[in-house]
Amino acid sequence: MKHGICTFVFFALITGMLAQEIPFLTEEEYTWLVNEISGDAAYEHIRYFTQFHRPRGGAPGLMEVAKYVEQKAHQFGLEEVKLIRQKATSTPWWNKYGELWLVKPFSQLIASTLQTPVHLADYSRSTHLEAEIVFVGRGTQEKDYQDKQVKEKIVLAYGSPSGVMKEAVWKRGARGILSYPDPSAPETRSLVRADQILTHPDQILWLRVPVKSKEGQEGTFAFSLSARQGKELCDLLKREGSLTVKVDIESEFGEENWQVLVEAFIRGTDVDDQDIVLTGHLQEEKFSANDDASGCANVLEIARAMKKLIDQGKLKRPRRNIRFWWVTEISSQRQYFADHPEAHRSMLANINQDMVGADQSQDILRAQNMTRVPFSRFHFLNDVAESWMEFTMESNKGNLAIQQAGSIPGGSSYPRPILSRLGSRHRFNADIIPFHNSTDHMTFNEAPIGVAAISFTNWPDHYIHTTDDDLWNIDRTQLQRNAFTVAAIAYTLAQADGHSFDSIASEVLGRAIKRMGEDFRLALEWQEENEDNFHMALHQIKEAYAREKGALDSLEAISETPKNQSRLELLFNQLKVAHEALGNFLTENFRLLYDKEPPVEKLSEVEQELQHLVPRLAAGPAEFLDGRGKIRAVPKLHGLMAFEILNFVDGKRSGLDIYRAVSAEARRAGKHYYGEVNPTMVRKYLQNVKEVGLISF
Repeated sequence: MKHGICTFVFFALITGMLAQEIPFLTEEEYTWLVNEISGDAAYEHIRYFTQFHRPRGGAPGLMEVAKYVEQKAHQFGLEEVKLIRQKATSTPWWNKYGELWLVKPFSQLIASTLQTPVHLADYSRSTHLEAEIVFVGRGTQEKDYQDKQVKEKIVLAYGSPSGVMKEAVWKRGARGILSYPDPSAPETRSLVRADQILTHPDQILWLRVPVKSKEGQEGTFAFSLSARQGKELCDLLKREGSLTVKVDIESEFGEENWQVLVEAFIRGTDVDDQDIVLTGHLQEEKFSANDDASGCANVLEIARAMKKLIDQGKLKRPRRNIRFWWVTEISSQRQYFADHPEAHRSMLANINQDMVGADQSQDILRAQNMTRVPFSRFHFLNDVAESWMEFTMESNKGNLAIQQAGSIPGGSSYPRPILSRLGSRHRFNADIIPFHNSTDHMTFNEAPIGVAAISFTNWPDHYIHTTDDDLWNIDRTQLQRNAFTVAAIAYTLAQADGHSFDSIASEVLGRAIKRMGEDFRLALEWQEENEDNFHMALHQIKEAYAREKGALDSLEAISETPKNQSRLELLFNQLKVAHEALGNFLTENFRLLYDKEPPVEKLSEVEQELQHLVPRLAAGPAEFLDGRGKIRAVPKLHGLMAFEILNFVDGKRSGLDIYRAVSAEARRAGKHYYGEVNPTMVRKYLQNVKEVGLISF
């Protein structure tokens, strides 16, 4: 046991790169790449995108930005550029014109789509009328309408438009809604906090109303007003007793459901079935400078810079294809994989950028996050990405010791500064975090695709989906840092070969040992808390080993030579030694702590049932496109853990194996992050997926 622990510690110390070493590239390659990529150039693309209201569902603004990307891709010399018009399930709608006037007791323009398109909630219908306003508070419950007559009137409310539509319009005959955020509520909606509304009272939220009710009743309209406007109307209504407004809306529902994906390549020299895919999404509301004009702009800038450097001979043409996708968020990729069910087999990894230009001085809570790969898809992408992200983070922050060491160049605050010409000089406030979804990388990680994917996403953000997500909220320097980091990750993956295998493999094992050390620390804490936690602690180490073995398995894609195959076998053996040493230590530690032998594991009735279930995928991308939304949620099961339950289904793992893997992932991040996972939740979720025909036992 001592030998195993010593070997474990030794490898933890000798592997893994120092934060200020350039990972994987030569100094010359780094210099060309870091100097060519420009946050200022990316910003100019954002300037164009923010002219258009571009919701999904066949909006003209969405096609305008797609054509712009297509044109720029051609201009930059990218290969096989395509604008792909895809079918879609979203309702095609766009606004043409919308105005809201106060007409009694005096005339005043309240809202106009000429001021901002988001004044008119998406899916509002053409309407021309005059009506009185009735204030209904939140407007989403029966009690909000006591002693109030709203039929043929317009309600002023701060509840969700869908809830107000149900109570006011469909139940009580109101004509439409004036919606505003209520700053007195603890949280007015999931993404905008009350304190942000107080400090930004003129912020207008991007809203939508339901197209139809379950019973087939059509929605009407809603205007989105700022907190200041809502308060002013409430005060005026109290003072005057009655207010009348005039509504004029021209909007259109299209007949063809479409969405758009723009694709381009830098073709590789040797490997044609391990594409590195870079993504950003085109659709959003007008402005949406950070979400996600910033990601789309960065993908364009990375493509331009790489192609130029390759054409000039300053970077070698990569061995693998780099594929660039500008998409309609999430739905584009799902549709593409449904239309091309084998396409994912020629993809090695995805790097997504969603919100990568935040001016962090505007909100002290803002941070640039990079997600890790989920445990179900663990991959050497994770370690290459972490190496580069840590390099950029350490390069763009300073402290006293660094300055005293003389490591900072003259005139700078940072060791290797990445600064745009017109951007800030702020430090890089960034973090590497466990995986989340809700953006485009999830479509690669999810079953049945299974391509390792990460995302760069700025969070928290109190400007998203509001009129404040505008150009003034973008920092060109942060754009440049993120673009450089993504480009470096992509080029490292695309260029990886037998020669670079050693450095990548060492990084993977070094970080694997480090991560297993954290699982070991947690396991020891649980064991010392309660003797009944012995088997939970052992399973944590076992699942950590399985996770890290997955990362080593992925190295097969770049091993190529017999020598590297032999080295990979050595790495597997070292990981196994570490795993066995930690398990043995937990057993010996239990004996010392409790002065008895560890108990024999007893499975609960539900665990025994799971042990005899071996789920397998019973559908492909097309079936998942139709069926995924029909899976019933399990109460208290975190959506990301439900996502992982399905991802671990492979026809080999039993339900018990899946439970142990997912519960270990939840425990590793912490209860505050993914909640708790128990066997009953896993059994129920697997049954729910089976009900819609996506898995079988």
